[in-house]
Amino acid sequence: MNDYLQSPLFGQISREEAGRMLECSRAQFRDYPAGSLIFGENDRPKYLYLLVEGKVQIAKHLPSGKRNLLFQVKELEVFGGHFSSSENEYYWYEALAVKPSCVLLLPCHFIYGVCHNACEHHKSVIRNLLDIQTKNNLQMTKKLHIVTNTTLKQKLALWLMDMSRGQKKVEMDMNREELADYLGVTRPSLSRSMAEMRSKGIIRIEGKTVWIDHMEELEKIMEDE
Repeated sequence: MNDYLQSPLFGQISREEAGRMLECSRAQFRDYPAGSLIFGENDRPKYLYLLVEGKVQIAKHLPSGKRNLLFQVKELEVFGGHFSSSENEYYWYEALAVKPSCVLLLPCHFIYGVCHNACEHHKSVIRNLLDIQTKNNLQMTKKLHIVTNTTLKQKLALWLMDMSRGQKKVEMDMNREELADYLGVTRPSLSRSMAEMRSKGIIRIEGKTVWIDHMEELEKIMEDE
């Protein structure tokens, strides 16, 4: 199992300090079987969650019945940081364990305020969380930029360029159905677009790796569509 202290949430915090903090906050580790909800759309926020091991998806179900995959949580990342003192606040989205997952639950009241001891490591967690939330906001802004483009090929091209980070390949962390849900399209349409890019020599697909052979052609899609 991964060491939870390797998460950015616990940056600059020693193992001894983290142990005291978890005891003080009454944090707990929980195991979730594959296919189980960690929290639902109508649940009230009670915890900040850290995925120690496994795979978690954050999604929203639309009135049409379609599932919109907002993003995937990677191991040692936090999620569910949706805090409010209002009794009417709820998540609006769901967190689903798609593989057997171990999650650390930190009660919201611990995040809201510093305890009477005013421990420095407690303050560090709050600073780390602010940094994480800033990165998460950027992630959602990128998704908004991708899904609001007019055509499927534009969405796919933007996603590939973002995921490649200037390299020539993309390691897929989603299957076709999940990627289609993320982009807000149907799986057959996604497969057709990927097949067309492959037939034009723009990309190659080997298992879970997508090789970008012609980045300039990928960029041109944004201008031609």
